[in-house]
Amino acid sequence: MKTLFFTAFLSLAILTSLLAKEAASNPEAARKVATEAAKQYAQQQLPEAEKGFQEALRLDPNNVEYLNRIAAIKTRLGKSAEAETLLKESLQHQLENPTAWLLLGMNQLEEHQNEKAFASLVQAVLYDPKNAHAQNYLGIAAERNHWNDISESSLRKAAELDPNYADAHFNLAVYYLQLTPPLIEVARRHYQRALDLGTPRDPKIDAILGQPVEKK
Repeated sequence: MKTLFFTAFLSLAILTSLLAKEAASNPEAARKVATEAAKQYAQQQLPEAEKGFQEALRLDPNNVEYLNRIAAIKTRLGKSAEAETLLKESLQHQLENPTAWLLLGMNQLEEHQNEKAFASLVQAVLYDPKNAHAQNYLGIAAERNHWNDISESSLRKAAELDPNYADAHFNLAVYYLQLTPPLIEVARRHYQRALDLGTPRDPKIDAILGQPVEKK
């Protein structure tokens, strides 16, 4: 049976939730550079975006926004160790930073450090309980650690906070199909919602739910 869906590709919606911090250097110039870097990120120009945010950080040292954004890009580029170092630096500046905890937990999930990921994502939810992304990834981490009650409640919370969050609905479908016995109709509802929101069909789930195979 499939495990809960996890993607290493960090959405721009997560990145744009980062909070800007005041700094003593040249924050205005840094913001201009960061704005251009964000556009490059949106266009999947990751190396260019990374250089832009590094320049923004040079102009505005210790800015947790830029630290977090560079870390997110490094995660996408497969540089997990470098990303983790940056996120820990970000947390040294601002321990109650939910974005840094979320990105750290996602990075640790990618590295299959499941217990560490769960601990980090608990902090992300603690500091930002209404963040649907944090709730979703906490649900994934809980499932990997076999804490099913926490997994279900977190995934349900993610879908409640953002009814259009396709990954949360897909993960709920997988969760309910893994139960003994599986909750077929509940899983079907969440799976259909995920499909409606653009998630590609999953052949294994289609087979379990008796969905028709689409002809090409």
